[in-house]
Amino acid sequence: MGIFSKLGWFFKQEKKRYIIGITFLALTSLANLIPPRVLGLMAYQLDKGHVSWSEYAALIIAVLAAAFTLYILSYFWRKQIWGGAAELERQMRSKLFDHFMIMDRTFYQRHRTGDLMAHATNDVSAIQNVAGDGVLTLVDSLVIGLSTMVAMIIFVDWRLTIVALLPLPFLALGAWKLGDHLHDAFDKSQAAFSRLNNKTQESITGIKVLKTFGQGKEDTAAFDKMVDDTIKINKKVFVWDSLFDPLGTAIIGATYAITIIY
Repeated sequence: MGIFSKLGWFFKQEKKRYIIGITFLALTSLANLIPPRVLGLMAYQLDKGHVSWSEYAALIIAVLAAAFTLYILSYFWRKQIWGGAAELERQMRSKLFDHFMIMDRTFYQRHRTGDLMAHATNDVSAIQNVAGDGVLTLVDSLVIGLSTMVAMIIFVDWRLTIVALLPLPFLALGAWKLGDHLHDAFDKSQAAFSRLNNKTQESITGIKVLKTFGQGKEDTAAFDKMVDDTIKINKKVFVWDSLFDPLGTAIIGATYAITIIY
């Protein structure tokens, strides 16, 4: 949550946009509960054989109305939250460029070109994801989680709800551990990206010297090796990131299994 506090200035600046976006996002999450409930009633009535054509048509209209409502609500929250993320990226890039422009020669002697390029590209994009995907994940998980638990307690059974929640602590623990590995891999990826930028800048700047001393092939080979190393490091980031979905699927599957067995 530390990154959210560091971006507090932006959320205060764009509080109207995010209040509107989060409100529509919460409504979308709540509206997602309507189709399963209607379909459940439809299946129950069909199984009992007590449904008329008029009731059947009413249930179908309710599902279509819920789908249309979800479409409208999704448009508005996406416009506000993704628009806020794009605005944050614009402001961050503008401020970073202004900061680079006022720095003296000593600053550029201390910080290599690759490091500055990494800050100006990948780092800014990662911060932008916090204002977009980060807000979406936080609000969506809280609203859907709480609303689902309340719905299960009211419409199903409170004991079954408790049983269904038993595997969720393992999801939190797994996400925490994967997050640590992902952050470490991302830091290494950023460092490799910085080294690659530095190598590119050095090769282009010293191309005349390289040709003069016939070191072109050696420099190309060194550059190719650095590219391969960077790709391998980035693959590790994708490996850790790709484990989140299987983890969630496994925990949800365990929840379904426990619920059925119970």
